[in-house]
Amino acid sequence: MDTKDLRALLKTDFSPEEAGLILSAISRLVNARATHDEGRELVIRCLDRRERFPDGLSMVLDGLVRSVGLLPYVAESRASTLEDQLLLEAHRMPIVGEKRVFHTLQLQIYRELVAGRNVVLSATTSVGKSAIIDAVIATGKHHHLAIIVPTIALIDETRRRLATQFGDHYDIVTHPTQITSPERETIFILTQERALTRKDLSLVTFFVIDEFYKLDLRGDDDDERSVDLNLCFHKLASTGAQFYLIGPHVDGVVGLASSYEYLFVPSLFSTVALDIVQFRLPRHGGQREDKLIELCSDLTSPTIVYCQSPHSAHDAASALLDAALFPLVPELDDAVEWLTFEYPSDWIVTTALKHGIGIHHGNIPRALQQYVLRAFESGTLKLLVCTSTMIEGVNTVAENVILFDKRLNNTSLDHFTFRNIAGRAGRMRRYFVGKVFVLEEQPAPDRFTVEIAVGTQGPNAPISLLLDLEDEDLTEVSRDRVKGVRDASPLSPETLRLNRHVSVDRQEAIYHLITSDLLLYHDMLAWTGMPRPPQLLGVCDLVFDYLDTNVLKGYGIFSGNALKASITRVQMSQRYREVVDNFVAHRRADTTISDGVELALRFMRKYLSYTFPRHLMAISHIQADIFRRVGLEPGNYGLYAAMCENLFLPAGLYALDEYGVAPETARKLGPGDFKTLDAALDYITAIDLQKTQLLNFERDMIEDMRATLRRKM
Repeated sequence: MDTKDLRALLKTDFSPEEAGLILSAISRLVNARATHDEGRELVIRCLDRRERFPDGLSMVLDGLVRSVGLLPYVAESRASTLEDQLLLEAHRMPIVGEKRVFHTLQLQIYRELVAGRNVVLSATTSVGKSAIIDAVIATGKHHHLAIIVPTIALIDETRRRLATQFGDHYDIVTHPTQITSPERETIFILTQERALTRKDLSLVTFFVIDEFYKLDLRGDDDDERSVDLNLCFHKLASTGAQFYLIGPHVDGVVGLASSYEYLFVPSLFSTVALDIVQFRLPRHGGQREDKLIELCSDLTSPTIVYCQSPHSAHDAASALLDAALFPLVPELDDAVEWLTFEYPSDWIVTTALKHGIGIHHGNIPRALQQYVLRAFESGTLKLLVCTSTMIEGVNTVAENVILFDKRLNNTSLDHFTFRNIAGRAGRMRRYFVGKVFVLEEQPAPDRFTVEIAVGTQGPNAPISLLLDLEDEDLTEVSRDRVKGVRDASPLSPETLRLNRHVSVDRQEAIYHLITSDLLLYHDMLAWTGMPRPPQLLGVCDLVFDYLDTNVLKGYGIFSGNALKASITRVQMSQRYREVVDNFVAHRRADTTISDGVELALRFMRKYLSYTFPRHLMAISHIQADIFRRVGLEPGNYGLYAAMCENLFLPAGLYALDEYGVAPETARKLGPGDFKTLDAALDYITAIDLQKTQLLNFERDMIEDMRATLRRKM
């Protein structure tokens, strides 16, 4: 029997005699180097059908499990010989209180890291790459470690896991307001942007970059973040710290060899098997929606539906709701009550959640994203409709993945991204065989090599990357490029470096405008602290005219004055609901209430809390550069930029959003200038929830957050 025949037979009610033939055939595959990986996959499929194998063949199956390195699947009760027991003990994870064991790939990587080697591990989602991090921390070899993750959502997921195991011994730092001490063991869990702003990472001796493929500049909207990730890697690695880069399967890495010694491990090792079904349905015409409804009516285990965008996720959820497949779920009533209080009741997210359908994408409030994931993990939700914001980086357990689209935003999925999404089906020790349903057509196989731009510094390397490197870290060609930009620009090298996220041309256009009438613009722009209304209008005009014209038009903002009004509305509103209602009331005629809700949420979280502060500070740096040169007192927008970043809440209260407590709830907790996350955590830990005017869901949010806090005293 060949591999295809064995897979087919394992899906049937095979007889005891056929069970023996199956194991015999798999044994031959496992014992041949060329077919070992195929043999491992078939062993996993046997475990999924273990009840079909007679007791007399159990020892044979266990022997195959051991021979392919899947030690976590060997129960200690079946380790019948001394040799078996020694093998399990050799694979035991070195974490106090843990009884888990490594599989062979995990043990290999762990030993390399403990030996002090740099490792780049490229492997499927299911292999448990994070467990190796935990084991390295448990050795106590490193007093200061950093874990760089791609999203704030993954910060909280990682924090929760590590706080449970190491919170009594390590300070866990996730937020810019948290202060560290060199004498205290510390684990930093940060995004690349946050890592670049910290001045206390010099003591880090071991760091991890999760989803390291994002170091590659792929020419898309994420290139700015990829530049930051390259700079973050360079900042940490150049100190001599050991690194462990982890991510899904790639074919190669370039840009490291000239500067660092490292071991690249591209592994096909997997702890789950995948069944992939293609339907090749057309994009338009309703057939995909019909097939989605058909699949979801049959599937009873946890299912993720991947969609290319929030709009597509709404379409998929609406199709399922219209099919009336999902009854009301009373366990979700408290969450629905809170959503109805804080947002219009017609929001698709609320309607879907009533019926047990979770929606997860970048426009959803962060605390709600975390709640939806927890409800999915616990089994309260069986269906999760999501975009790449959840697929890339957040670990969750599902048996089934349905690819509703074969695009990411408006770009066709490449094979690498497809494999990353498909890899979310199945999970070690939970679902042996993951099922992937591709409604359109699966992308053709291709190769993906990660190019680490800070190492290669090719001719097309972004100048924003090069401007932030020291002269000795630049190649000769890059040094000439940087010199050319600096020599030609009227702005100082320091301003260009601080403003690297803004194109040099746009910075220089603002420079020339300000210098055209120094006295006029000095009165308008040289402010510190809180701007007067004309001063805020002045910077909003610059932002609109020179930096964010097209972005702001997407929010229905067509002038600097309209931008000023939108910011002021957020600042003056007693509830964010007022901002949401205003966006809904003034939405375009061809859009839905849900579109209006999410446009408001996106404006507050992605624009006002992220893009606007960065561009505000870019203008601050430019005006300061100009006015200092001519002997005029410059302004400093740092305070106001921080207020915008925190949506005009105290920084500590707003930071609770990352721990699962929504800003809408945080602002109800009472007066107090909580300038740091730790101050807010101290307060919220001590507060008597029964004496607050919070909804049940809000109390549950806080209780859940409290349960994850184990802080070194």
